[in-house]
Amino acid sequence: MKKKLLFAALALLLAAVVGLIGYDALTGRTQTTDFFAMDTTVSVRLTGCVKPETAEQIKAMVRHLDTDLLSRTSEGSEIAAVNRAHGGTVGEQTAAWLQTLKELEEISGHAFTADLGALTGLWGIGTENERVPDRDEIQAALAHTKKWSINGRTVTVENGAALDLGAVGKGIACDEINAIVRQTKAKKVIAAVGGSVLLYAKNPKETFRVGIRDPRGEANDYAAVLTVGSCCISTSGSYERVFTAPDGKTYHHIFDPSNGFPAQSGLLSVTVLCDSGLLSDALSTACFVLGCEKSEELLKAYDAKAVFITEENKIITAGDLAGRLEITADQYTLVEESQ
Repeated sequence: MKKKLLFAALALLLAAVVGLIGYDALTGRTQTTDFFAMDTTVSVRLTGCVKPETAEQIKAMVRHLDTDLLSRTSEGSEIAAVNRAHGGTVGEQTAAWLQTLKELEEISGHAFTADLGALTGLWGIGTENERVPDRDEIQAALAHTKKWSINGRTVTVENGAALDLGAVGKGIACDEINAIVRQTKAKKVIAAVGGSVLLYAKNPKETFRVGIRDPRGEANDYAAVLTVGSCCISTSGSYERVFTAPDGKTYHHIFDPSNGFPAQSGLLSVTVLCDSGLLSDALSTACFVLGCEKSEELLKAYDAKAVFITEENKIITAGDLAGRLEITADQYTLVEESQ
């Protein structure tokens, strides 16, 4: 029952997101495909002279990423196999993704950490086993984080640790969709994989209008609208995947690797824009943990831009977004442009 409700909620959210992303001068036929993968709804909209089999290719690719490569719960995936054996050899592409994540871990000061699987499993948020662990359990799980390495295609995972790419898998899917559509005659593409979105236009002058969800509202409520060109966009927010404990306190699923608890950085959400879906996903998580000010140097290191929504109802941008952001909810105020 819970899975059906989750599917319905995600479908509503993605329909709202894709519904707001608009663009001018549409030419050619538009195809839309929606399917369930990576524990979320995937919605892909292709405009131009695109063969019908492209949609099927995209669908097969996303499911392959999940079940054969990235999932830590799918027995046949590379990541699951590495976790079981505390290491092993992965494919060239998986190795490249892991190397990128290892570098980002170091640059972010481990605000993003790829081996939080033991901790996320302990909390179980989004599953039927969600609970608040005691501090001793959390400290025991943290003792097995930041304990993985990669050398070429060889991965080592400490006994008790677990790689968990749930925070970046959807961004990786956006990158792989991007690679497919660039080999077609698509003129414009919008692909939403959970909270990660690919925007592609063959004409570099084309723009998209993207709604940034109101963290205090419903799935189809927006705090602001951003006008951007082709890019990948990922949002991390405290409103996603939450549960309320018996004591009435609500917990979200974005964990601070320094203490093992849901991050408390004064933010409600972070939306990151860059050329890579993998990086936009990982950076949105890291920036949510770091908070607005501490995220500036990290974003600059990856030439990324961001929109922060704070608990004080302030909207702060990082990067050259002047004139591109329109606030659409009265309770929010644009207070500064952080360069």
